[in-house]
Amino acid sequence: MPKTPGMVEVNIDQPSDADQALNEATETVTEAATRYQMGIMITRTGPGRYIVRAHPAVPFGLIRQQYS
Repeated sequence: MPKTPGMVEVNIDQPSDADQALNEATETVTEAATRYQMGIMITRTGPGRYIVRAHPAVPFGLIRQQYS
């Protein structure tokens, strides 16, 4: 069985596209987060740039956001 990624980088041009793009990235990472019993961290790294990843500091079943 192919494994899903534990991290996805999201780059958007239009702010109105952010919610849909982040929801899709979260769905992609959810399988890996579940497999390892981790939550999901969404980190904004710059304008229109995000990293969505399974993260051990986030309790299983939760999604947290941070800005760096």
